[in-house]
Amino acid sequence: MPDIAVLGGDQINGDTAPDIQTALFKFAEPFISRKIPFATILGNHDDEGSMTRKQIMELTASLPYSLSEVGPELGPITKDKKGREVREGGAGNYLVEVKAHNRPEHSAVTLYFLDTHSYSPDKNVIGYDWIKPYQIDWFKSEAERLKDAHNKYSFIHLNMAFIHIPLPEYRLEGVSIVGEKQESPTAPVHNSGFKEALVNAGVMAVSAGHDHANDYCLLNQMWMCYAGGSGFGGYGGYKKYNRRVRLFEVNGDAGQIKTWKRVEYSPEGKYGRLDEQVIVRGAKIVSPSSA
Repeated sequence: MPDIAVLGGDQINGDTAPDIQTALFKFAEPFISRKIPFATILGNHDDEGSMTRKQIMELTASLPYSLSEVGPELGPITKDKKGREVREGGAGNYLVEVKAHNRPEHSAVTLYFLDTHSYSPDKNVIGYDWIKPYQIDWFKSEAERLKDAHNKYSFIHLNMAFIHIPLPEYRLEGVSIVGEKQESPTAPVHNSGFKEALVNAGVMAVSAGHDHANDYCLLNQMWMCYAGGSGFGGYGGYKKYNRRVRLFEVNGDAGQIKTWKRVEYSPEGKYGRLDEQVIVRGAKIVSPSSA
């Protein structure tokens, strides 16, 4: 049983789920009934129905075992795809502090969640939206605010981040990947520099969703991984690709992060840990060759 589950966005598929509240309760029920704490990210489809991003986050945050929060009001007021007035920065910017088992007064791991919005707001820029400069400022401010407290932890404090739409750096060519790349990453064309902010704040691993048939990790100053397509409402099935979920195992005492995937069904009988790798050891990045 996992200690925490992160739902990586597009839990609700817009207009195909006219009753948003019921769809939300359905994706939350497996975690609530098993008493598993869960946190959510918003994808580009969640708010295409009758509820805004803020309303979805408010309802999700109110549920038992939910660690989701309604983030601060960031950016100017704009109109969403349905013509509703919303904050441009989104409502899904927040963090979760995971307390140390034997030292609950200290945070052992900080999980950052950033709202990656949906489609480009600039008619001259095709494709998907990007993390805005004021979101990056918020992230930097939070990381700086927590630094002193984290430095007091007698073991090694670790940082991870979760987003829906991948960073432009997920397109990096000519590097080794661990896992499968079944489609071209649909990252934003515009690069707002969030990857550099993550690295400078000591984030060693980021996980993205969005591209349903990608499940690889690549190393570019930090580990950038895909969560893998786990839902049954989206596309998939390329080259016998089967639904899968990425797991992270964090060992605070050793400053270690291990990751692998579990597959829903495999004709080859591969139901165990696929592409298991240690990505952080002793709070230092582990390269693929030494994992």
